[in-house]
Amino acid sequence: MLLILLTLLPEKRRLNAVALFVCTVLEIVLVNWLIGLNGAASNPYAIILLIPLVAGLVQLPFRLATAVLLISTGAQLLQLLASPASHHDGMAQHAANMVWSFAGTSVFIAAIIFYYRRQLRKRNAAIVALRETQLRNEQLLAIGTAAAQLTHDAATPVQTINLLLEEWRDSPDPALIKELSEQVSRLNGLLSDWREVADDVRESRTTTYRSSGLIKALRHSLTLARPEALIHWQTCNSDCNIHADRTLLPALTNIVVNACEEASGETDKGVSITQVVSTGQWTLRIANPLNNAPPEHAPVIGRQLVHSEKGNGVASVLTNATIERFGGKVSWEIIDSRGTLTLETTVILPAEQ
Repeated sequence: MLLILLTLLPEKRRLNAVALFVCTVLEIVLVNWLIGLNGAASNPYAIILLIPLVAGLVQLPFRLATAVLLISTGAQLLQLLASPASHHDGMAQHAANMVWSFAGTSVFIAAIIFYYRRQLRKRNAAIVALRETQLRNEQLLAIGTAAAQLTHDAATPVQTINLLLEEWRDSPDPALIKELSEQVSRLNGLLSDWREVADDVRESRTTTYRSSGLIKALRHSLTLARPEALIHWQTCNSDCNIHADRTLLPALTNIVVNACEEASGETDKGVSITQVVSTGQWTLRIANPLNNAPPEHAPVIGRQLVHSEKGNGVASVLTNATIERFGGKVSWEIIDSRGTLTLETTVILPAEQ
């Protein structure tokens, strides 16, 4: 059948509603004409008339589908005029009953199809509304995560300002003003970054990061956040593109800051950061000595809230949620090397060469 062949065409090459309506009507008229020439209602193949009717009812808009139903029903009723004159009264009555039964069946099928199309349309509308709600929830989660990261990052300069103010009360020193100004500038920078993050999330804007540029920005952030930390960088020569919004850099910074806090006191080891670029993904591994987190917490870090004085609690959960929004994942593993426990954090993100 012509309509069945048309449905097999690629979506971009399919006919519009009006052209499809014309093809459906032509096929209905043609098939009814052939059936009328070959016995009309008494033709055992008259059931084939339902195929173009059902195809039109399923594919066409409601008004055009109703027009197809009326045309098909009218064409079937015209078969009563095409019944052979040789039929006796009993056969003619039987043919008439078949035509009326066929017309009634067509109307019944149309009613069922229209009902299910209406239910499907309602369900699709509900799915669209659900997707919009889910998108809003994801945006709220992203903004909330960014706000939590801001609070986490702002804690250090706020504490520093409090200490400087206490020192100022004890012994006013003009040099403290400069340090206070630096901490206030740092807070202003965090607030400015957070506003940009909120705008990106609200407008669903994403940024394409080059992995080399991301590492450079990460190193700069860590220089400001933990200038005293000992970090060993092992980068690779390969480069790739990573698609994410502005919450990615704070999330990665939090992971490394947590590692630095966990490694505090280990002046000779510090934190080791390794970047690996492979086909379709970008991997960042952060290894640090395990001094504070209990080993049994490793499987649930970032997935459940665990007690931690060094940042592996709420901060890890927020960071994990941020990375997962970009299609990535974060895992934590404790490695025992000759009696020395090392916590290795692995961040994997989809990437393009």
